[in-house]
Amino acid sequence: MLHRSITLTIIFVMIIFIACQRPNPDTNGLSDQDIASIHSFFKSHDENALSADWAADALLYTEDAIRFPPGGDPIQGRKAIQLGLEAIDTVLSFTPEIMEIDGCGDIAYALVKYSFSAILVGSTEPVISSGISLMILRKQPNNSWKFFRVMWN
Repeated sequence: MLHRSITLTIIFVMIIFIACQRPNPDTNGLSDQDIASIHSFFKSHDENALSADWAADALLYTEDAIRFPPGGDPIQGRKAIQLGLEAIDTVLSFTPEIMEIDGCGDIAYALVKYSFSAILVGSTEPVISSGISLMILRKQPNNSWKFFRVMWN
């Protein structure tokens, strides 16, 4: 599974790199407005997570989004993603730190360092996770952004 996760990460980064080649690699391919919109998008995601509002959080994913959990099978589609999120009953803490945002046109990626603790439905013991997420976002016709592919370790 680790090998598959590494391979998927490399593929995602290569797609972004190829799609976003720019004459000057020191410039960000996203507008200031796009960057601000993505930061606002992540603020909504953070608020949804902290309040365990999984219905609202699922709306931040495209209909055809895919999540790649570590050691698990891909979760495909917004409805399946919401069902997976609903396994989390209570979020005790969620601390994301955006390390990088880049992209071009209607595609962007974010690297996010996170720590997370929660109680799963039917459990009393907290689950604790920390690591790095790679999130691919797609710009929507209304200029909002949504998760398209998400993986984490």
